Amino acid sequence: QTGTAQASAGDYLYWVFPADTGRRPTVKATVKFPEGEAKRSASTWQIDVYDGLRRRQACQYGHQTRKAGADASAVELSCVLRTVRSWSEPWANDPLPGSYYVRLTVVNLPADDLGLPFEAEVRADSVDKGGAHHVDGALAEPLVPGISVTGTSGTSQARAAAEPEDGWASGWWTTRWLWTVGGGVLA
Repeated sequence: QTGTAQASAGDYLYWVFPADTGRRPTVKATVKFPEGEAKRSASTWQIDVYDGLRRRQACQYGHQTRKAGADASAVELSCVLRTVRSWSEPWANDPLPGSYYVRLTVVNLPADDLGLPFEAEVRADSVDKGGAHHVDGALAEPLVPGISVTGTSGTSQARAAAEPEDGWASGWWTTRWLWTVGGGVLA
């Protein structure tokens, strides 16, 4: 999924994307500065990713925060999250299936440069990591907005818009079963 926006330095920009069990999301952002604008100072940009419970998710690797020089025309950021799990211990901060929120903002900028325009493009991809990352257990429902709302007025449309194209795969069948049976046969 890709999202674009035009904004002013100092604004917080948010995007949302779905992530399902067994997938490893990668968020990439590109901030472009218009040519011919007034002289800019160096700035530091950052992307943060939050899960459906509004818990900040740590990047496993990538360039979550980057500095753009005064003469830079663009800055690229990336964040590779941990593999989404089907369940989590109450004390853990494991990524769970549901909606994820991306926040893009400048974190270090002189006051004179606040309000200068920029363009942003954010792309969220996810890769299926397979059986080694599957765990037993499941959530009753993915963590998406409106999941706890009762009634029929538009909730099914909102829930359908928030789920991945191929639906939620938090079922009981995973490739872990194949490895378990194969290991049992070899033993």
